Amino acid sequence: MSAPDPTVDYYEALEVAPSASPEVVEAAYRGLMKKYGSDPDPAVRERRRSVEQAYEVLSHRDRRAAYDDARRGFTVARDQPAPVRLGGATVVACARHPNVETALRCSRCETPICPKCLIQTPVGARCRDCAQLAKSPIYTVSGQYLARAIAAGVIGGVAMGLIWGFASRAVPGIAVGGIFVSLILGAGLGFGFTRIMELAVNRKRGPVIVACAMGGIIVATGIQMLFVGGTLFVGSILAAAAGLYFAYQNLR
Repeated sequence: MSAPDPTVDYYEALEVAPSASPEVVEAAYRGLMKKYGSDPDPAVRERRRSVEQAYEVLSHRDRRAAYDDARRGFTVARDQPAPVRLGGATVVACARHPNVETALRCSRCETPICPKCLIQTPVGARCRDCAQLAKSPIYTVSGQYLARAIAAGVIGGVAMGLIWGFASRAVPGIAVGGIFVSLILGAGLGFGFTRIMELAVNRKRGPVIVACAMGGIIVATGIQMLFVGGTLFVGSILAAAAGLYFAYQNLR
C-alpha cells in the first residue's frame, strides 16, 4: 500500500473523530459498507472506495500513527477555509440552493441537500434525482402499458356505458332507486374499472392509471345518459362521482 495521503481526511471519510478508538473505527467502517452495499452507482462506488482506503489506514496502528503525524503538519489553504461542523456533520452549501447552508446529504449519492429540496423516502432523505431513480416500477407507465391503459379506459367505458344504459331502460327500479342505488352503481363502476385496469396493465398503479379509469367512467356515464334521455341525470352524476372515488382509492 502507498503512503497515506495527509491531504485526505480519512476520519471524515469514516465519519469518526480523530480520537476514535479502533473499535469505533471498525464499527463505523462496517456500518458504512453495509449502508453502501453493492450499489453499482458510480458515485456510490467512489464513496465506497474512499471508505475502504480510509479503513486500510486507520485500522492499522502504525499506518494510523504515520498518517496522524503527517496530518498534523498539513494546513488548509487560505482560499479553502475549513468547513464548519454541526453535530458531527459538515455544513456546506446545498447543491440546488447555494445560498442555503445544510448538514444533510442524500442517502444515496451524498449530494448536499436542504429541507427545501429533499425528498423523504422509505430508505431516508434523498435528492430529487435519486428519489426518481428509486421510483417503483409499479408506478412507471409508458409505452405499451400506456396504450393498453388508454384502450382499456375507452373500450371499458363504452361497454359499461351500454350495459348501464340498457339496464336503466329495462329495470325501472334503477330509475327510482334514489341515492342508495346510485351509490351502489357507483361502487360497481369503481370496482369494475379497477379490475379492467389491473388486467390491462398488469396491476400497475399511479396517476396515469387513475386518469384512464376516470376517463372510462366519464365515457360510461355519458353513454348511459344518452339511453335514458336525462331522466336519471341526478342519479347518474351521483353514481359517476362514487365510481370516480372508488377507482381513485383503488388505483392511486
